[in-house]
Amino acid sequence: MQIPPRSSPSRSVYGGSLVPVLIVVGALALSTAIFFLFTKKKIQSQKDAVAEAPGSTDSPARSAAEAAKSAAAAVPAKPPMVKPPEPPKPAPPAFAFARPLDLGRQLVRSLTTGDFATAGKLAAASDAEQSNSAAKLFEKLASMGYKPAAEDQVELLGLVENRTRITLPFVMAGSQETVRIQLDLERDEKMGWKIAKATLPKAMSSAIAAMPATSPAAAPAAAAAAAATPGTPASKTAPAPVVAASMKPLFTVEDGTDALAFASDFVRHLLKHDFNAARAFVDDKKVPVERLLGLCIVFEEGQYSLNPAKPLIVTIANPEVSWVIAQVQSESLQQNTEFGVELKRADTAQPWKIVGLNLSDILGAFAKSASKLGVPYTPIVKNPKGGESLALYFEYDRAELHPRALKQLEVIAALMKADPSKKLRIAGHTDEKGEDDYNIRLSRGRAESVKKQLAALGVPAEQVETTGLGKAQPLSPNKKSDGTDDPEGRSHNRRAEIYLDF
Repeated sequence: MQIPPRSSPSRSVYGGSLVPVLIVVGALALSTAIFFLFTKKKIQSQKDAVAEAPGSTDSPARSAAEAAKSAAAAVPAKPPMVKPPEPPKPAPPAFAFARPLDLGRQLVRSLTTGDFATAGKLAAASDAEQSNSAAKLFEKLASMGYKPAAEDQVELLGLVENRTRITLPFVMAGSQETVRIQLDLERDEKMGWKIAKATLPKAMSSAIAAMPATSPAAAPAAAAAAAATPGTPASKTAPAPVVAASMKPLFTVEDGTDALAFASDFVRHLLKHDFNAARAFVDDKKVPVERLLGLCIVFEEGQYSLNPAKPLIVTIANPEVSWVIAQVQSESLQQNTEFGVELKRADTAQPWKIVGLNLSDILGAFAKSASKLGVPYTPIVKNPKGGESLALYFEYDRAELHPRALKQLEVIAALMKADPSKKLRIAGHTDEKGEDDYNIRLSRGRAESVKKQLAALGVPAEQVETTGLGKAQPLSPNKKSDGTDDPEGRSHNRRAEIYLDF
């Protein structure tokens, strides 16, 4: 039996069917290459973009970090310890005063109507935080019986450094005495005049206790009240009021150390021609009584008053020495003049005393006005023998008193009658014309005329001593340097001088 021949694998597979297989395999390879070259690259780009987007979870590490961050953000953080903002300060009131007296008069009007809130704002225009305290103080003064006087009694007191001082008058119910609050004002370019400091007289000091505890003026008042109560245990002492460090006390109580106030009171007595009250301010060892009395006479005769625009000016302000210029005016004489007041004290614990009066300007102006009447009128003269005396002048060859001398004698007589122990000496004088015997008699007659008028005014004769010196003690030359007659010089020598033996 013949076995058929076995077919060759290479022929059946590789020969007849191998070519189609190779074609299919090639196509698959080509597709795979295209996929890797284009499609996978695009997909990878999309994945990278997604991975870069917020919240992407493609990266485990990134997802964990972002998850932790989200968890931390979900827990509320503890707020930092910060100081709460301070409330804004109230804006200052829109006041605008062109003159210091305008502010004072408006304040008096508010107090008169009982509008304490507005009065407080006016007083504390420079520090609005103290307006409520100021209102409480004014309200307390009203409850104590203090009522403001008329607004036309608000006075411009004077100048102290860069401040202008005015006074507000108050009257206690049932009393005629006037007490004054002193206001130191400053000029503000935006709001006009404003109060920088208010000084109460001691009689009103208890009103400060009515101010709120947060007021800077209440602190010293509370401390003083505690100190005034002996035996009070420290544990029971009221705590000191809490006061903002930036707040300065608007209201204070006078302590008797202010030179301007002292000089103002002195001048006030002079303007009233109250010699005895004015003398209490003076050191008699430094200021001759004749000088003080002469100033009273000038004020009386010239009807002087303080210059309302610039009454008193402190030119030197030291703890123990001060100089004050008093500027005065006379409508009857059509004059504006001044005089100086020197004040001293041993130390700040001692009261002031007036140790000097510079009267050259006011006496010179006063004498010039009198020269028009033909009679000199310089009430204070330096005596040739030393010291000062009061002088009365006479017409030529006459012993009768001039009408202007009568006014002087009224002031002197009032002083003499107030104290019978006081003595005075009167010396009559003449110019050089005439015989010596005649001039002695004439000078005695002039001295006796003065004594007679004092007696008519109520001065006992035993308080007055007279003498006549003729032409022996001239005040001025009777002749000029060329030897000719000097009528003006001789007019100064026809006089009677009064020496006060106090």
